[in-house]
Amino acid sequence: MNISTYEMVYLISNTFGTYIVYKFMHIFFETKQVNKRIEFLSYLGYSVFIAMVYLNINIPVVMMICNILAFLGLSFNYRAVMKRRLLSVFLIYLILMCIELIVGLFSGYFNFPLTSANNYSSEYGLIIVQIMLYLVVRVLNNYKNIRQGEIIPLASWFAIILMPISSLYIILILFQANGLSWKQVIIAIILILLMNFSIFYLYDVISATIADKMDKRLLNQQNKYYKKQFEIMESSLKTTKAMKHDLRNHLSVIYALVDKGESEASLKHLSKMTDIYDDKKKHVCTENIDIDSILNFKIQEAEQKNIKTSLDLCVPEKMSISSFDLAIILGNLLDNAIEAISELEKESQIKIKMNYNKGRLIVLVENPYQGERLKKGNRYLTTHKEQNQHGLGLENIKSVLQKYDGSMEITQQDNIFSVSLLLFL
Repeated sequence: MNISTYEMVYLISNTFGTYIVYKFMHIFFETKQVNKRIEFLSYLGYSVFIAMVYLNINIPVVMMICNILAFLGLSFNYRAVMKRRLLSVFLIYLILMCIELIVGLFSGYFNFPLTSANNYSSEYGLIIVQIMLYLVVRVLNNYKNIRQGEIIPLASWFAIILMPISSLYIILILFQANGLSWKQVIIAIILILLMNFSIFYLYDVISATIADKMDKRLLNQQNKYYKKQFEIMESSLKTTKAMKHDLRNHLSVIYALVDKGESEASLKHLSKMTDIYDDKKKHVCTENIDIDSILNFKIQEAEQKNIKTSLDLCVPEKMSISSFDLAIILGNLLDNAIEAISELEKESQIKIKMNYNKGRLIVLVENPYQGERLKKGNRYLTTHKEQNQHGLGLENIKSVLQKYDGSMEITQQDNIFSVSLLLFL
């Protein structure tokens, strides 16, 4: 099999083009937990697959379908929701397509058939395309917020993805229209390309805005936790001072009662002192200020709804996990548990267990519930009426777990909903 100079240049440029696709994917997706070996093999497979299709078929519409499906397959190397995958695929392919068309037109090739073989044969054009794409991907790589993983609202996502899909359709129509000069076509494609660059910018801004709102929301919630904890500490300090102030008088009374042989009266007096000053059952005190603050705040909320809590805590004063992440995990789990128990008519309690040992943090929250907890795929749906405003969701807990190579297990048995988390700190 003889390979022409053009085909040889194509194979070389295709290898570099695969690297550019790889860089594009890394603009959209987090790569911390990617299996590097599988990722490498998948891109190698993509390069071979696209080269074989091009050398043996080389029909533009077939190449377009193969590339879009291949990009979608490559996106599964990374953890993301389907919305993000679809948007990345269409934006990446559209930018690649626009650059190729612009270079092709400037190099004098004006015949772009959709359903018949492509006769483009400029080696310099292939090289220029890859150089331009590399420069584009370097510029777009500055948009850091795109890959953070914040969930874009569905309405905003529809508005964003409509642009690349519409652009792709307009380009296909352009090359079937009669009477247009090559200059008009070039200007149209350049405008389409710039419009989709703007989509990158808008997507980055929206992601940054959502992240900022989430940080502010968490900070506000965290401030509430800390405020409650400071109130508890202040109350405990006042109680300790009052007890110290009255202790001499109490001891004098008890001494006098014991001296008179009135042991029953002295025991009653001691019992009253215990009832007044012993508040160990009311508050959490692990000496970890973040955990104490969150749990004390949520326990108070539960008590206001006549919900009991059972605690089994063994955590150190300091752990290498951020207060924001703890707020997401504990705040959301306890919000869900309190909501579920609020629907019950009988008295129930939330069981909370936390254990830290040799760099591993285990969190377990159990609560009874009534009815059926609905799932969509692997995702549990909230029963709250205002779903957009309710909590941060189990999906956000999963995002936090990824930072700590953690895992989550959810079980439902005998009307007990149990969420167990494992984090490596």
